[in-house]
Parts: sequence; structure tokens; C-alpha cells
Amino acid sequence: MPIVDRRLTTPDLYRLIAAALIVLGLGLGGTALATVHQRAALTRDITAVTGPLSVGVQDLYRSLSDADATAATAFLTSGAEPAELRQRYLDDLARAGAALTAATRNADDADAARLAVLTDQLPVYTGLVETARSYNRLGVPLGGAYLREASGLMRHTLLPQAQGLFESAQGRLSAAQRDAVGFPWAVLLLGLLTVAGLVYAQVLLARRTNRVFNLGLVAASLVALLALVWSAAGLSAAASRVDAGRGDGSALVSVLAGARRAALQARADEALTLIARGSGAAFEKDYRVVAQDLAGLLGTAADRAPEADRAVILAARDHAVRWGELHDGMRALDDKGDYLAAVAKASATGAAFTELDTAMTSALATANDRVDRQAGHGGGALTGLEVGLLLLTAGLVAAIVLGFRPRIGEYR
Repeated sequence: MPIVDRRLTTPDLYRLIAAALIVLGLGLGGTALATVHQRAALTRDITAVTGPLSVGVQDLYRSLSDADATAATAFLTSGAEPAELRQRYLDDLARAGAALTAATRNADDADAARLAVLTDQLPVYTGLVETARSYNRLGVPLGGAYLREASGLMRHTLLPQAQGLFESAQGRLSAAQRDAVGFPWAVLLLGLLTVAGLVYAQVLLARRTNRVFNLGLVAASLVALLALVWSAAGLSAAASRVDAGRGDGSALVSVLAGARRAALQARADEALTLIARGSGAAFEKDYRVVAQDLAGLLGTAADRAPEADRAVILAARDHAVRWGELHDGMRALDDKGDYLAAVAKASATGAAFTELDTAMTSALATANDRVDRQAGHGGGALTGLEVGLLLLTAGLVAAIVLGFRPRIGEYR
């Protein structure tokens, strides 16, 4: 029986090494391309979907809560309420309706259920408010009971659903940001393996052919290094931008949104306490709790905010302190039985609240804009990288083939 020589010949060895390097090169290019494509899609999602969705549900909550506070404040006026308060209430409802419509476009099943509750119950709320207004214009005390029922529906049904939408939107935004800032370990590992394999191949060829340089493999090494460095630099720059938007933007938004919710609830509590005419202790107690929460959240926001944002947040904190002082003066008048003077004082507390709300709205707009802007800069850092990686991968494979073909051809 003839003996078969199963030893690997030099041409076969070269073919095997070339094939392995091509597989590594394709793996590097494919992995880098997929990673860049995913990160670019995430940055686009932040700027076009999850970011605007978060802003929209923030506006939904504010509009609903402000409508409730405005309805309660308007109720303090006997007879027909001031035209500006009536218009503010209607504007709040219009903005809430627009925000509900926008939120349905990107709602998952859980959000769809929340939106259904809001859509069903908002007309019930407005109906109760209109009934309360009718009784109030006639001077019938029953109007206060209807208004308290409307406010209870808002606080216990509508606003919790709106808060759930906000938390869901913030969760989606945070998930997109978290995925967009992960380190591309697979790209780094494949890049290093590819470069190491190319160096090994050059050393092997130099020993077997007595040629110091293989121009094809040298070119392939440079192309692999360029692909690795460009991918790492672009992905790192994009991650840094998105992470800045997360730390100085969306994290601050969550705190400021909580502060604004507390302020709006406190404003409604303040008016409902007066409307109750001596039986509003529960509302006043709730006011004290949320006012304390408001102070703590504004302090946290001031500590976390970038230097450029700190001034407006500190101004909001000052407005909150001023509002609290005016509220105490109003309560002192009401507690000693001077109800009409307390109602008159409520206009001053309303002005202080408006200044507070304006400052918080400005701070929130700046933080939301930072999320969007930094994600846009992150996407910009990846511009051209996908096309570049396609070309570099093709060049890498071609350089490997050109490096090995002449050496294999020498054995024919």
C-alpha cells in the first residue's frame, strides 16, 4: 500500500493563512460596520423619537396639572372668572390634547393603555369643571364639591397615567443612551487579532522567502490599523457626546420635571385649601409635603446642573422661597377668618408661582435641548464612517490577496 505524504505544503500553508486573515478582516469590517450602524441608528432615535417623546409627555403632564391649578385658582373669583385664567385653562387643555395625539404615534402596549385612560377620563374631568363653574357663577356652594371631585380625578387618575407615560419615555431614552455609549469591545478584539495575524504572516513570509517586506501585507496592516483607529475614535466620540447628554441633560430633566410636578401640585393645593373654606386641612398638609419636596428637588438640580444652567435653577429656588413666604401670609389671613383678604393675597402667590414656573420651564427646555444637541453631535461623529469601513474592508481583503498571490505562484 503506497504511503501518502500528509504534511502541509508551503503553498497550502500560505492559502490557509490568507484565508484566515481574510476571515478576520471581514469579521473586523462587518463587526465595525454593524456597530457603527447601530450607534448611528440610536443617535437618530434619540433626536427623532425618544427625545421628542419625552418632551411631549412632559408637556402633557404640565398642561394637565396647570389646567387643574388654573381651574382651582379661577374658582376663587365669585361669579365669572377672569378672562385670562379661563383662556389659560383652555390653552392647557388644547396642549394636552395635542400631546396625547403625538404620544399615540410611538406608544407601546403599556403606554397605549395609559393613553386610553387619559382619553376616556379627560372629558369627564372637563365636564366636572364646567359643572363647578356653572354653580359658582350662580353663587351655589355645591360648585366647590364638583371642583374637588374634578381635582381628585385629575390627581388620582389622570396625572398618575401621565406620570407613567413620562417614566416610560424616560426609560426608553435612557436605554437608547445606555446602548449608544457602550464600549465596542468586539471591534477592538477583532482589530487587534487582525493586526496581530498580519504581523505574524509577514514574519513567516520574511523567514521563508528572505524578503524583508511584503508590500501587500504591509498595506493590509495599515488598512486594518486605519479601520480600527477610525472606528474606535468615531465610536468613542459619539459615546462621549451621548453620555454628556445623559449626564447633563436627561438626568437633570428627571429632577427638574419632578420639581415642576411638585410645584404644580402645591399650587392646586393652595387654591383648594381656600376653596374648602375652613375644611381644607388635608390640602394644606399636602401642600407642605410637596413644597418640601420642591425645595429638595431644586437643590438637587442646582447641584447636578452644569455651570451655565445653575443661575436659572437658583433663581427658581429663590422664587419658590418667595412663594412659600407669601403662602404663609395668605394662610395666616385665612386662619384668622379674613377670607376675602386671603383670596386677595392669592393673586400675589399666583405671581410668585408664575415666576417659579417660568424659571423651571426655561431650565427644562435647556436640559432637553442638550440631550438632543449632544445626540446630534454624536451622530455627526459617525458621519462617513460606514462608507469608509466598506471601502477599507474591501481594500484589506484585496491587499491580503495581493500579498499572498505572488508567493503562492512561486511554487507552481
